[in-house]
Amino acid sequence: MKLKTLIAAGLATTALGAAPALGQSTMEEAHDRYQQAMNETVSAERMMSGDVTNGFNQLGDVRNLVLDQTGQRIEYILYDVPYPSSFYGEDDGFVRWDNVAIERGGFDGLDLRIDDDAEDYRKEQLTLTKAEADGRLVDNIVGADMMFADREMREIEDILFDPETGMITHYVVEFDEDSLFDEDTRLVPASMAGLDESGDYWMVSQPTTYEYQVWIY
Repeated sequence: MKLKTLIAAGLATTALGAAPALGQSTMEEAHDRYQQAMNETVSAERMMSGDVTNGFNQLGDVRNLVLDQTGQRIEYILYDVPYPSSFYGEDDGFVRWDNVAIERGGFDGLDLRIDDDAEDYRKEQLTLTKAEADGRLVDNIVGADMMFADREMREIEDILFDPETGMITHYVVEFDEDSLFDEDTRLVPASMAGLDESGDYWMVSQPTTYEYQVWIY
């Protein structure tokens, strides 16, 4: 039976932001929700800094994560076989999310280990074209803009996923992009975000009075 390994300590790379002037109970609630989200999820940034392995050997460097047609969960992990392995006939490939387990990797990354009873696939076996996958590639979403109720555009810095299902749980958004030192990050629940009708940017569905500072910390 496949087990996805959740590494509670240090899963997220996003720094904790400086809290605004909120009541103590609200700040504590925000802090608890932030910590709980970080402890229960895995970061796209950390996964894309990891490797695909078979438990004994590295098969390749994670190249990208591909969402399913709904844009809500990871479907495929694409990987590149590095030199010198590629020189000896090894080929780039992909693996389905359902066939991997998450393990702590080197350099703060998260390795994706192929299950013993699963297999990796060669790139020519993936029928999905680049054009079809363009809106589903995670590295196209990270760095994209998200509009809030105040009509301000803010950059998506990372995406958090459920380690069991691969479902997106939160978007990590930087609120003060002009700050040189402090990060002012918010976790936007995936249920409150979606593409605009034109597909040009992401937007948050919320009333203008919504206290979205509770996503900080």
